[in-house]
Amino acid sequence: MEALLTHGLILTGDKIQFVFKGHTVTGTVAMGGHIVNTTGVTHDISQHVYPSLTAWSEACLLEGLREDNCRYASWRRVIHCRSGRTLQSLRSQHNVDIKKDNASRQDLYLEINRLRQCVHVLRQPRTVAAPTTAVDALLATPHVKECFERWATSSHRF
Repeated sequence: MEALLTHGLILTGDKIQFVFKGHTVTGTVAMGGHIVNTTGVTHDISQHVYPSLTAWSEACLLEGLREDNCRYASWRRVIHCRSGRTLQSLRSQHNVDIKKDNASRQDLYLEINRLRQCVHVLRQPRTVAAPTTAVDALLATPHVKECFERWATSSHRF
């Protein structure tokens, strides 16, 4: 997590979350990659500070949700809320950016596929709504129309 912070892929204060058996568990990334302010668990662990993603997700499951004997691949399942990407995806991007020639084939292909998906989304035609302003919307309300009509009939015309 600290490497993702240093590289700027995540920021201090960003939210991360995962869903487990209908519980949406959320935490906040703190300085040094620590995780704080846990919410969404049935037993309060919100005051704890966790030094790693693995420690946080295990504590959420074991202490917060009282789930025993549970393996959880947190890097693959925890979502970085601001980007909407898994932390594994961000870590793979970091590996490609930093290691370049020494990045694993899996990291390279993950990054290529992510970029292809971005290009695909950007190529989709966009529908543009007719331009309206807040003033246009306000003038179209029945109350404003009535007030304007009363003013128009009672005002003096030159």
